Amino acid sequence: MGRSQKTENLTGTRAEFWGLTGGIASGKSTAAKFFSELGVPVVDADEISRALSGLGGAAHAEVIKRFGTADREKLREIVFKDPTSRSDLEKILHPHIIRESQIAMEALALKTGCPAVIYEATLLVETGRYKSLAGLIVIESPRETRKKRLISRNGFSDAMAEQILNSQISDEKRRKAATTVIQNAGSLDDLRAKVHEFSLARGWIVS
Repeated sequence: MGRSQKTENLTGTRAEFWGLTGGIASGKSTAAKFFSELGVPVVDADEISRALSGLGGAAHAEVIKRFGTADREKLREIVFKDPTSRSDLEKILHPHIIRESQIAMEALALKTGCPAVIYEATLLVETGRYKSLAGLIVIESPRETRKKRLISRNGFSDAMAEQILNSQISDEKRRKAATTVIQNAGSLDDLRAKVHEFSLARGWIVS
């Protein structure tokens, strides 16, 4: 379990900052949506990354200088095919993302008074960022299910889907870092119920 990170908000309560992660197409973003619907605020690392690398963003010039483009689809193709490029992009973006996500989590804690703020991010285990959070929720889904989602949802070829899945760390490594693992092998209602049950057990919601 990670080291607890809390912040005093305006009402005097204390908020826990929890990580939420999972492999691509595992249902991580869907789970984040369900947490948000319950009133548990969520900070999305992908949204922060998009703003940072986009026109006017703090990392835009660095990304353009290194890759010649800041287009997210083009960058995705580049980094999934080349580990060195992926590492370079992470080195550019992650210091900015760490700073901006911390600011965002503290702001939401102050604004909402909720006992927890969720930080949704793909690379929490790979970067070790989860260690600075109060806990880590891992969404896990069968590999074949994830592959089918990538092909149907993103239009990837079978080979591209395999390449993307192989480029990520194993479920086992995420599981070892997790405070809790939520299995997503059923329906959306099943996942929603699990998110509700977990939030209730943590005391983040009252019903």
